[in-house]
Amino acid sequence: MTAFAWLESTGMAQMISGSLPLTASFSAAHLLGYTLVLGGALVMHLRLVGAMLQRTAVRDVVRTAGYLIAIGLGVSVVTGSLLFTGRATSIAANGLFQIKMSVLLIAAAWQLGVHYRLARATSQSKQSASVLGFVGLALWLGLALTACAFILLE
Repeated sequence: MTAFAWLESTGMAQMISGSLPLTASFSAAHLLGYTLVLGGALVMHLRLVGAMLQRTAVRDVVRTAGYLIAIGLGVSVVTGSLLFTGRATSIAANGLFQIKMSVLLIAAAWQLGVHYRLARATSQSKQSASVLGFVGLALWLGLALTACAFILLE
């Protein structure tokens, strides 16, 4: 028995996959978590490229957005893991899911690095901030695109 098959056979996985209300609730919470992630990331990275909140210090925007992103990631990871348990074998084999998880890991690592750098920076050149902002936007929007593709094309 593979690890994924074992996971699917657990009581929790069977309870979740066998209950439409539970699956729907976890799916809704998963979406709300990602909404917090994407909202925080958009505000932060649009500030970095100079498209919004130009009178607010980058450090202040990064700190507040970082909290939203962290909370949203926590909610999304927990609910996504619970949703995964019921169909672990088929989901793990899905190429779009694999791309989604790869983009998520890259975006989260990027976010952590950028957040750490900007939270401690005393100054940041506009060009450097713009590059950080555009890359961050591309990663988080790329994750949204791969997540939609996974849902719609699975």
